[in-house]
Amino acid sequence: MSKPELIKSSGWFFVAGAFAFITILTGSDPIAIPGSAVSAILLAVGMSNLRKGYGEHIGRLGRNMLTLGMSGPVLWVVAIVFLAATANIIPMGQGLWVLIFVGPAISLLGLTLFGLTALVSKTMSRLNWLPLLAGIWYQLTYVLFSVYDISHKGVFPDQYLPAIVLTVMIQFLTLCILGSVLVDDSSKEMATA
Repeated sequence: MSKPELIKSSGWFFVAGAFAFITILTGSDPIAIPGSAVSAILLAVGMSNLRKGYGEHIGRLGRNMLTLGMSGPVLWVVAIVFLAATANIIPMGQGLWVLIFVGPAISLLGLTLFGLTALVSKTMSRLNWLPLLAGIWYQLTYVLFSVYDISHKGVFPDQYLPAIVLTVMIQFLTLCILGSVLVDDSSKEMATA
């Protein structure tokens, strides 16, 4: 594929990843857990295409940040294996169940760090701050929620639930916007080529 086609497909993978990501809000483990895994996979493929499409423009650091984001699905599998292996030793109720949702957190960490490099290198034709904004919401929520949940042995007060839902919705919207911008910009590049 050409570079504009890679960037365009990256945008579509980000949009699809956003829709898989939003399943986290269903409150149903049989939907949310696979949705988390599928989201991490789609985001990783999107970052892989973004890495190929912007390769020489983002430099080594930017490529490494996208590679980190691409490791999200692998780390999700490691977390699941760890939880299964320690199920008899460490009960899930102790708060470690939050590891089930680590895949998108790692993928979005890579996107956030890529966003920082995009700000410096002006990688995209416009809105270079958007990858940073599109990647940061879930990580902030995930880290704060995980620390609280683990430190309180799985007891999480419901009054924080609206804030979590809001940040997940913002994450969903910003991923969709980033995907749309990538698709739009690459379509303009293909039209002028």
